[in-house]
Amino acid sequence: MAAHNDPLAHPEVRQGSVLRYVAGTVLSAGAMYFAYVQSQGQHPVVQLLEILGGALLFSLVTQAALFFGLDASRAQIWKSISLILTVPLFLVMIGISVWAFASLYNRTMPDPAIMNSMSM
Repeated sequence: MAAHNDPLAHPEVRQGSVLRYVAGTVLSAGAMYFAYVQSQGQHPVVQLLEILGGALLFSLVTQAALFFGLDASRAQIWKSISLILTVPLFLVMIGISVWAFASLYNRTMPDPAIMNSMSM
């Protein structure tokens, strides 16, 4: 018969606490509120994107550290490395999608000048 292990003895379970989850929720909500307030202002587009990108990065790091417990400890290093290796793939996927939709019209719709010359 297999031995029973206490599920609360695992380091993944022991890292969670009410304080970490409350702090993560408050900091993430604060970052969202900050981004909302900044988007209502009259910022130039490039500056607004930098502000919103900073709030996004802060929120992601906060959630990764406080909710998921990603750090360099031996128990969590594999999760941190998998996240680090997944982020570039995610960025490439988003970049290719943006490029595809941004150039969709030019790749699918014929140029009216060419169409007029073909009909003659």
